[in-house]
Amino acid sequence: MSNQLSRMLYSTPVGLLAGVVLALLLPGGAPYVAWAGDIFLSLLKVLILPLVLFSVFAALATGADLKRLGTRTLAFYLATSAFAAVVGTAMGWLFSRGIAPGVMALEQVNAEAAGFSVDRLIGNFVPSNLFASLADGNILHIVVLAIFAALASRGLPSAQRGLLRDGADAVNALLMRMLSLILLAAPIGIAALVYGSLAGMDWQAVFALRPFVWAVLAAAGLHAMLFLPLLLRLGTGRSPLRFLYQVRAAPTTALATASSSATYPVSKRVLEANAGVDPATTSFTLPLGATLNMDGSALYQSILLIFMAQLAGIEVTAAQALFIVLLTMASSAGTAGIPGGGIAMMAFMLDLLGLPETYLALYLVVDRFFDYPITALNVWGDLIVAALVDRHTDAHKPAPG
Repeated sequence: MSNQLSRMLYSTPVGLLAGVVLALLLPGGAPYVAWAGDIFLSLLKVLILPLVLFSVFAALATGADLKRLGTRTLAFYLATSAFAAVVGTAMGWLFSRGIAPGVMALEQVNAEAAGFSVDRLIGNFVPSNLFASLADGNILHIVVLAIFAALASRGLPSAQRGLLRDGADAVNALLMRMLSLILLAAPIGIAALVYGSLAGMDWQAVFALRPFVWAVLAAAGLHAMLFLPLLLRLGTGRSPLRFLYQVRAAPTTALATASSSATYPVSKRVLEANAGVDPATTSFTLPLGATLNMDGSALYQSILLIFMAQLAGIEVTAAQALFIVLLTMASSAGTAGIPGGGIAMMAFMLDLLGLPETYLALYLVVDRFFDYPITALNVWGDLIVAALVDRHTDAHKPAPG
């Protein structure tokens, strides 16, 4: 009982709450502990890039028949992520209209400094030097390079391909172990980050962000309860309610753990045992989905960036909205399937858009409350895509009920 109580008290939500309370009661002490948050964030960033590189490579290089499954899987993931990002951007724009620029007394930037441009997106998406990309912390470059390397490895002799595959799996396992050790300090790191970021903030202004909650709920509900079930019904003939009942253990686990990685074995089991999905399909789509398919993250990040732009006094045009859609679709692929994995990603996106890191405080405030349902939405999208791919890779397979 005492161990259970200790785990409850030493948790990331409690660390977040502690940071908020300290910022409210002792704002003057923030500079003395901010270094702990900086160290935590730096360690997280330094592992995110190699983790993305090897996890994406391992998922693609160890997949089943890439020619048979790859095109359909990526097409469905692209479609669901695109819809999620579009819905998030639209809902963010709609619900952020009532937020006054500068209401939270954060650093203001002008439209020119925000750096919204298609040219900048292309330059940050197409890599030219691996080591430069690693040094610059460009996650999009790493994703592109990992996909290219995995596809190229398919043409190597089997012995060399097996060596690369085993090496990638081993390095990926090592990185995940290192990351899990770092996350043991997450409650302290999060508390220090929130404390340092929010000390002295005008808390009356925070309550003006109520529209953000409604935007996320509306977008997530539309995507999870309308678009994805409709896609499942039209693409497979399955009953969405029956399918949800069959795989209910997976989204429930994701909601409880906020971890796509921890949910993977549960997803694989329920899809194969309860929903009749081919093991070859789950072995390819689920690991790839845990890395690349982040419907909830794309939706959530789109809304958050729209609200940040509004707070910064930037009027988001149609071209800028398209940029945000493309950016969140691409960058959500690098979000690690672990609790809090989007912290480094959001810092990267803020830098790419030219917004000050001060805005990371907003992300830290809302993320721990939305991380759980957003992860469940990510997993729900993975499950539906697996069923879609399984149905469409065998034209003679009868549609389940």
